[in-house]
Formats: sequence, C-alpha cells, structure tokens
Amino acid sequence: MTIMWPWSVIKYFMPKNKKDITGEIMFMTGAGSGIGRLMSLKFAKLGATVICTDLNGETAEETANMIKSNGGKAYSFALDVTDRLKMYSLAERVRTEIGNVTMLVNNAGIVTGKKILECPDPLMIKTMEVNSISHFWTLKSFLQSMLDKNHGHIVTIASIAGISGAPAMVDYCASKFAAVGIHESLTVELLGIPNNKVKTSCVCPFFIKTGMFEGCTSGSPIMLPLMEVDFTVNSIVDGVLNDEEMIYVPRILMPLMILKSIAPSILVKPLADYLKLHSQMTTFVGRTGVKKNK
Repeated sequence: MTIMWPWSVIKYFMPKNKKDITGEIMFMTGAGSGIGRLMSLKFAKLGATVICTDLNGETAEETANMIKSNGGKAYSFALDVTDRLKMYSLAERVRTEIGNVTMLVNNAGIVTGKKILECPDPLMIKTMEVNSISHFWTLKSFLQSMLDKNHGHIVTIASIAGISGAPAMVDYCASKFAAVGIHESLTVELLGIPNNKVKTSCVCPFFIKTGMFEGCTSGSPIMLPLMEVDFTVNSIVDGVLNDEEMIYVPRILMPLMILKSIAPSILVKPLADYLKLHSQMTTFVGRTGVKKNK
C-alpha cells in the first residue's frame, strides 16, 4: 500500500480516458451473487464476454442467462476456486472453447465474522484459501497468455479490511491483506517487464450492503456509510476502465489510508474508538441469517 498510494493520488486527479472493453474475454469468480453478479452484468453491457464462475453453478448460470437476455455474451461454470487442479482444468477448457482470457476479476470471497478464539480452524483455513490463495491459481492460469499478447487486466477485489484491521475479522483481514499484497507484488513484478501493457487494479471498498455483510454497522455513517451495491459496482467499473491501480470505495478512504500510513501509532486507538470499530461486527449475521457473534 505504501508503494501504490502516491501514484493512486496522482491518477485520481489525471484526466479520465475510459478504455473500450468490447470483445475482451473476462473471467469472473464469485459471479453468482452480490457485486460479482452486478459487475458481470455491467462489464457485459460494455461489450465484454463474461465467463461467470461460482461455487454454486446454478447461480453462475443465472447470471450468464441474465447477460444473454440483455443481448450480451456469457458462459457459466461451477468452480471451487480453492481447487487448483479444477481451476487449471477449467482454464484449459476456456482456452479451447472460448479463447484466451484478457481480463481476470478475482472476486470470490467469504467472511466468517467470528472472533479469533471462536472461529473453527477449518473456517479460518477456508477464508484464506478463498480470499487469497485462490488468486495464485487464477493468475497461473491466465497471466502467461496476457504476457504473451502484452495485453490484459487483472482486478483484485480486496477490501478496506485488507489495509486496516478490524475486530471479529482476524481471518478475513489476514486474507484481504494477503490479497492486497498479491496485487502489489504482482504490479511491481510487471513493472520490471519492458513495455508491459498488462494492467492491475486492486479494489478496497468499505462494507457493502450485500448478504455477505448482513448486520454490519458503521460507527460513522456520515463519513463512512455502508456502501450501496450499485454505487460500489459503478465505482469499480469506472476505476477499471480508467486503469486505476487502487480503487477505494468511497473515495474518502484514500486520504484516510494515507493518514493511517503516516500517523503515529498513538492515534490508532482514539481513531478506532471514534469510528466505533469494536462494535461494527456485533450484529453481523452474514448470508446465513444466523447471528455469528455474542
């Protein structure tokens, strides 16, 4: 984050020149619901062919059908992103039957919302596998063809929890910090390739009003309200079209994260108290509808 934020600030004030993604082949994980579905619909409307994948094959198919009913082009596949062999197998099938993926959106994610001593080991491991380790397998599946063509865009859907810690989210924050680290490291690695034109973007939104974060609260609803889904998706799509390296939703997170990176640690607790970070997950229920924390 320290490496990327100065350039992010500069690009924020630069003239916008949205790129045309007509004909791009996009591989979207977690496309069956939430922002994954809406991003798929939005990108398809802009001309991309979207490969919708989700652990739930039926919801992925629903998203693809929605795209096709709107005149777009889409395919759907059931996929467990944590299974690297299945990922590699699907990638080969996509290359053979559809073509080379030119845009990858690592969106699949889960959140437990449990304090560390209350979270079962398998659930913590799964959080890391879905939210970060799976990015290794998708990158190894599609990055080489992008490099061969010197054309592509890799989008990492991380979270503000990947830059700033939060209670009852130790495993989630760890997984999103890892996702941000993967993005930063990959970006720097690509900078070492002469004339490289493969782009990278990392998305760090505040809590979004989807089932995934059902029950979460904001201690400062004026400064940091829970994000509306449409606003979030539009912000992400605009950022990707502008080739922004770091996409904060809302934008106010950018100066807050810059402040966090340079402020003395003695200010961390007062800021956390002001934002009521310790209570934001108290009423969290998530997708199951069952309260996770006491």
